[in-house]
Amino acid sequence: MTEAHGGVEIWFRTGARSIVIELDSEYDIPDIWEASTTAEGLRAWVGILRGNTDRGDLRFAFLEEGLEAAAGSVQVLRCRPPYYFFVTVETEQGAWVLGMELSGRPGTKKVTFIHELGPTDDPSTIGPGWEYYLQRLLVHLEGGDVESVRWDDFYPALAPAYAKAPE
Repeated sequence: MTEAHGGVEIWFRTGARSIVIELDSEYDIPDIWEASTTAEGLRAWVGILRGNTDRGDLRFAFLEEGLEAAAGSVQVLRCRPPYYFFVTVETEQGAWVLGMELSGRPGTKKVTFIHELGPTDDPSTIGPGWEYYLQRLLVHLEGGDVESVRWDDFYPALAPAYAKAPE
C-alpha cells in the first residue's frame, strides 16, 4: 500500500495552512531542479510549460491521464536556483501557490513540496494528487516509465492522511 509522505500543516515559512510533502531522494539537486523547472523536465511527469521567464508570459497545463488540461498563467514569486522556487499557477480550481525546496548533501537529498491551501481547497483530494505526481517525478529521475505510477494507488487511499486538520 502507498504511504503518505506529508500532510496538512501550518507551514513555518509563510504561516499558511499548506500541504507539505517531504521525500528523501538519491538524485542530485541539479537533476531534480531541471526536472521541476524546465519545460522538458516538467513534460515528462506533470505537465506542459510554455512561454518565457524573461518576458513573464509563462503558462502551465497539467497532464491528466495523458490529456492536457486547461493552461493557466504562472507567476514566479521567489526563486533561488537550484534550491527553491515558489510560483502562483492559475488552475481551473483557482490560483495555487506552489513551491519546492531542495536540500541535502551527497547521498542524502530532501525534496520538500508545498501547496498553500485556499479557504475552499480540499486537501483530501489535492494531497493524494501531489503524492501521485511526485512519485512520477521520482520514477522519471530513475529513468523509469511514469505511466507505471497508478492514480488508483494514491486516491482514495491517501485521502485520510490529508483530511486531518493541522496540529
